[in-house]
Amino acid sequence: MNDPEPPHDYASWIRNYADLVGRVLARGPAAVADELFEHVPDTAAPTSAPGRLRRLLLTNAHLFAHTRDRTEIACTLHGALTREPRVAAWLTGVDEALPPLRLIERGDDAAPIDARLLRVLTGHRAPVNSVAWSPEGNRLATVGAYDASVRIWDTRTWRQEQCLNIRGAALDQGVWSPDGSRLAILGESDRFPDVGEYDADDVGAGRVEHVSMVLVYDTTTWTEIAATPTAPRTGYGDRPVIAWAPDSRILAIGEDIGVRLWAVGGGEQPPWLLVDDKVRRISALHWHPDGALAAVALIEQGPRAISEHRLLTWPRPYADPLYRVWAWSDPYGVRWHPDGERIRLIFQEERVLCGPETERPPSRSEGARTRSRVGAVPAWSSDGQALATLESEHHGWAHLTRWEVGDDSALSKRARIACAPEETTDLAWRPGGDMVATAGESGVRLWSVRGDGHRDRERTGPGFRDPVWSPDGAHVAVRSIREGRWYVAEAHDPRVVEPAGDRCPFPDHDTEEVRELIRAARHEGKDFDVYASMYGFRAPEAVSPGHGLYALAGGLAPVRVFDLLNGGSRRLGDSKPEGRWMLVRFSPDADRLLTVEHRTISHERDGDWVEEIVLTLWDVTTGEQVACARSRGDRRSEEWTDYPRDVVVGRTHLAWCGNHGVIAVHDAHTLEPLSRIRVTEDVNGLAFSPDESALAVTGDAGVRVMDLIDGDGKGARR
Repeated sequence: MNDPEPPHDYASWIRNYADLVGRVLARGPAAVADELFEHVPDTAAPTSAPGRLRRLLLTNAHLFAHTRDRTEIACTLHGALTREPRVAAWLTGVDEALPPLRLIERGDDAAPIDARLLRVLTGHRAPVNSVAWSPEGNRLATVGAYDASVRIWDTRTWRQEQCLNIRGAALDQGVWSPDGSRLAILGESDRFPDVGEYDADDVGAGRVEHVSMVLVYDTTTWTEIAATPTAPRTGYGDRPVIAWAPDSRILAIGEDIGVRLWAVGGGEQPPWLLVDDKVRRISALHWHPDGALAAVALIEQGPRAISEHRLLTWPRPYADPLYRVWAWSDPYGVRWHPDGERIRLIFQEERVLCGPETERPPSRSEGARTRSRVGAVPAWSSDGQALATLESEHHGWAHLTRWEVGDDSALSKRARIACAPEETTDLAWRPGGDMVATAGESGVRLWSVRGDGHRDRERTGPGFRDPVWSPDGAHVAVRSIREGRWYVAEAHDPRVVEPAGDRCPFPDHDTEEVRELIRAARHEGKDFDVYASMYGFRAPEAVSPGHGLYALAGGLAPVRVFDLLNGGSRRLGDSKPEGRWMLVRFSPDADRLLTVEHRTISHERDGDWVEEIVLTLWDVTTGEQVACARSRGDRRSEEWTDYPRDVVVGRTHLAWCGNHGVIAVHDAHTLEPLSRIRVTEDVNGLAFSPDESALAVTGDAGVRVMDLIDGDGKGARR
């Protein structure tokens, strides 16, 4: 990769857009932001052009976490620059470094950057499952779910200090010991094999019991000093939980039968902490610095084996537990208050603060009950005066909320941040109380939690998909994922969305007449019924714009095209798919058909996992292949695979959107890639405007309208 050392005149060099793009590709946005701070004095003024560029790189780092090439970085960065005219004017050579076709979003950003976002940490090639601050707050450990790595960040420079690669593992959690000398990692791998044998004919017998592992690292040398398997457990749904003792020598492991105390340094092992009743699962653990251990256990008792959840507390090690019956619903977590006298229990729809001897939960405090889904176990500030929670009302945007605790233990909402347009997994409050880290799909976000926040920047949309343009191109209808209802957005400012009822207000393919024709066609194609297709009723399909043709890509057979008006069908090509069909779409005149196919080229547990996305254009009349484009990715390298979730074919261009917010445009005749950009949200649907000069894109954050602009600034209409 071409990464020249910066010249003496760094400011003039980095102002050149081609050099800036190349540096971001080679070093990453966070490193370039740090270089700007070091070499360009004007960044000391946050409102200056270099200062704004530095913040833009720090807060949009997640957009570059999965980028593939220089063109994508140039387009994505340009998309952010359209709302920073001072920065765009400060840079030079922007037009020359961009491809001839650009995607420019109309109106304000559908996913604005909150001023409280300080930085985004990237580097993991998979979702981050866990974040954990060291006790003194000068290091942050981030645990990747499937890239099998633990990264240690120096919080003074925010540079990566260490990367622990645990080959062949799927990791869940990282926990620092109270003295900071050890880091425990919980996960799964083949290092400790499962117990039992799998028998395909013995359905539901539970012969295989799954074993997790706990690894402990010395945080000075970052060498592994201890490892242990967990007790075997049936099913994949629940994993063990871990918590350090205050002396940093013993690790509590919540198993299926009780709490195991493991002396990490070896020697005589402490006894298990067991409960007299039958324990099915220990679902949460937390050890207070004063020595009291709290746990949530699922208990079975009585002849009918009725299950109930109990709060267990051990006031001192090895003593008999004090337990209270709490609820039939499953608590999500447990946390001691720093005062050691109260405990926070977290359920999916409520948070309860109480004493460990309380028989039943007290009356709900204001704001304690919510319709949101818990995204992570809440975290206390070090002084116990505030609580941070992470939750979402639907699949998508997560909200980080700071609560203050009153004298009567009641919670009052102090600030709320729409912190991530994706599923979030964990949060941690930095010792000192000035910062909260959240983990999710695209990396780790660091938030300032001082002050009341900016409530006007929040996002609470229902999530949209299936965009349909009005015939005049003035409006876009979208369907709410959560509600199933339709809304209409103004095309010139898609933030303005109004409800439109239960049916799409504009002409659409989804009519009862068309559905009946499709049912008849599927019945005719017996090779594509629910038994022959690996997809069943979810086989990729498409209806031509004129409702005359229907395409079905079922099973491992070639695509079949049905004539809905005259009957009969024919196959496209004679070869079977190399992998599995993902999407099929007709061109506006129904003379071409685009197929999207996914195939795994190589899959090694501890090695490469190479995948390929194949776009193929077919002539519907002859059944011959017209053009083909392939894109490869490796889950363990920088070449990440983007999975198309929707595709639309126009007369001149075709476009698709995929995971990690990617939107790509290709030539509709040659499949040559023309432009590629990433946006802040999970995108799932798209449609060309009637004149094909704009693209409506839907996602969890709402609806966007992107103009297709030629390099001369004109619309890309043909």
